[in-house]
Amino acid sequence: MRTLMIALVLSIGAASQAQVSQTPAPGLFRQHLADYDAELRRADGRVDVDAMVARLKELGVTTYYWLVWHVPTDWDDLKLFLPKVAQAGIDVWVYLVPPSESPPKYGSQYSEPFRLDYQRWAEEIARLSLQHPNLTAWVIDDFYANHALFTPAYLRQMQARAKRINPRLAFLPLVYFNETTATFAEDYREVIDGVVVAYLQDRDEIERTWAALNDADVVPPSELSFPPSTPSKVGDFVTASQSAQVLPADRYVLSFRERDDFTGSTAGYHFKQLLVNGAVVWEQDAAGGPAGWRKVVVDVTGQVRGKTSVIVAFRLFDKKGVSNFGVHWRLGDLAAENLRLAADLTEPGKWKMDRQGAFEAGLGGAVKEGRRRFHIPFISMTAGDLREFGERHGDPATPERVAAQLRLSLQAWREGKCDGVVTYCLDKRPQSPTFPLAQKLFYEFRGRDERNDRGK
Repeated sequence: MRTLMIALVLSIGAASQAQVSQTPAPGLFRQHLADYDAELRRADGRVDVDAMVARLKELGVTTYYWLVWHVPTDWDDLKLFLPKVAQAGIDVWVYLVPPSESPPKYGSQYSEPFRLDYQRWAEEIARLSLQHPNLTAWVIDDFYANHALFTPAYLRQMQARAKRINPRLAFLPLVYFNETTATFAEDYREVIDGVVVAYLQDRDEIERTWAALNDADVVPPSELSFPPSTPSKVGDFVTASQSAQVLPADRYVLSFRERDDFTGSTAGYHFKQLLVNGAVVWEQDAAGGPAGWRKVVVDVTGQVRGKTSVIVAFRLFDKKGVSNFGVHWRLGDLAAENLRLAADLTEPGKWKMDRQGAFEAGLGGAVKEGRRRFHIPFISMTAGDLREFGERHGDPATPERVAAQLRLSLQAWREGKCDGVVTYCLDKRPQSPTFPLAQKLFYEFRGRDERNDRGK
């Protein structure tokens, strides 16, 4: 009998280890409208807790993500903040930085006091959450860039240590939209309670992410890309090509929409190209420019006239080798005048892919058919500060563009395509040009949700 009891206990323990992410606080993601970082501070560097509570109440959010990083007293100030913000009905998520944002890899600041000991952080945050029930979750930044440490096995242990203390405490990694793949979902779905995903560029990204995190049909994105923290050589490339029949005409034109996610000034490395029969007919450096969609129209008459068929190709090509220069080049709305394409960009599986080096492509991949076995909640993070917005979305970085991106995420949340929205570094100073616009949107969408709940 004693042997049987021991076996039963071990079996139960193994089962709880296998699915450590199944008991977050009830209603954790209901009406999740949040703000992150950009805390107001006193002259001595400590967080102005009272000013923060007042400002968050004005903003109308339901949750605040408290970053433990700027100064060594952030953890102590969190303990002062929690009871006061609880009186305002606002939940708190603790936010930590990963090894890539800590010494010796970066800067001189750690998340203090437990630094890179995330197993210890799991326990300490769980203990604090028992004292303050409005502390409901915690987040680690730039998770996938550090996935060599944050393996599923590591997270399983980390989650088990936290949930032994408070089973309802949730853990969510911060990832980027291009990282929320079906592979990521399969690898991590049993050891996380959701994800925070940054930074939405367009509605297509949210649809694809929702599909990957809900085990629905996933259509590969029409993109060519190069991964970060990876070297390349001169001449490395990825090409997606398709045949086109030439129709009788005097003029031939190709048009498409394109955008890439690199807005910095590092030029001369990655080049975006359109080719016809191997000849470059359009080219642009990935460096600089806005991150939004742009339409490109190219007259290809000279390359097409006199032929019965041609090969049309998109290529991402390195004119100089890189050591750490990730980029994603998205394509859409390919159209042809007097050319009949065998397939357009809505049929990514029908494109032929060739590559040399570490380049990757969504084109050339088949649709992944989902079985709806799981749901991983996700929060859409959107830049709320003008400088941060400019770095992530390009110029012009205006309050109106910040508000438009926030509305895009809020509308997706309203339609059930994400589980919440959080503003990144929203300027909360009295003279902030973005705060009033975000405040108006939060109240608009929160009020609409509350009215819908009352009507049920």
